[in-house]
Amino acid sequence: MNTVMVEARDGCQLACHCHSPQSNSPQGNSPQGNSPQAPTARLLFLHGGSFNSRRYANFAKACTNAGFEVVLCDWRGHGESQGIPGTCDYIGQMEDDLADIMASFNHDAPLPTLIGGHSAGAVICLRYIEKYGQSKIVGTYLIAPAVSNAMEALRFDQEGSKTGFWLHFWRKKPAFNGTPEAARKYIPRINTRLFWLAFVLPFLRHRTIMSFPGSEKMAKIEGRVLNYSFNLMVSVSIHKYIRAFRQINVPVIFVCGQQDEILHPEFLPTVSQWHLSPELDKQLHMLDKVNHMTVMNAASRILPTWLSQRWGQNPSSKKAAEKAVEKAA
Repeated sequence: MNTVMVEARDGCQLACHCHSPQSNSPQGNSPQGNSPQAPTARLLFLHGGSFNSRRYANFAKACTNAGFEVVLCDWRGHGESQGIPGTCDYIGQMEDDLADIMASFNHDAPLPTLIGGHSAGAVICLRYIEKYGQSKIVGTYLIAPAVSNAMEALRFDQEGSKTGFWLHFWRKKPAFNGTPEAARKYIPRINTRLFWLAFVLPFLRHRTIMSFPGSEKMAKIEGRVLNYSFNLMVSVSIHKYIRAFRQINVPVIFVCGQQDEILHPEFLPTVSQWHLSPELDKQLHMLDKVNHMTVMNAASRILPTWLSQRWGQNPSSKKAAEKAVEKAA
């Protein structure tokens, strides 16, 4: 594993942890003792909210063992990246950072590139697609994308759902499905009053709006960021998610658990059926007995096969990769 610091457009240094087949496969393990083959595609991966890339090393290993380069990107203010923990300068800076990381790697060592991530990291990728399009990517992989600001996407109603429903539809919410205690350890709390104040008063947008469960002591040990500002919270949400999904025209895979504590189990099947083209190369895996965090174990088994079928070393997958590159160009 090699860590590369990429300079964002504002000068912030972003930590990108590069895992390649060469670094994960010792000399002599390949047939006839040859050196491992060069990767045929690059995966840019964005971690979920509160965490950093350290948690996703096993996912990177699974994909590099299949012959792909994986770049685990620390958000600004997270992990080894520079920046103020828990905030960003402006709404939309996260997808701008992803664009800067992609440009840096494509300049230094061009490869067919896929973007994806877990939870809020997947949402940042959707925001990138909505803002920058898909001319620079050949595919995307979205693992439990936390589209948490749309009531229809959520498994449970959050604090402020009744008020939000009234503001959207001008009538009382007919039912309230509260979050059970077992799920609360995964779901952040939002200060609804301060959110709306920050919405109308920009000078409040660096104040803490959202807090993740967990102790500060353990968070420090794990390198987690527990408190997010208005700017960062909105930057890892997506208001017009339907428009972003409908823009996808590259191969896409969704992986999510039936027991996900954030997403309603019918949300992604509905997106796949109604908002993605029937001609699109798409896969949806809704997995039983899997929740929002354990889904990464399943993704580590599913993604390498999906990738190898399209961008692997065999001739048929190489041909598919070439077609994807031509389409992206």
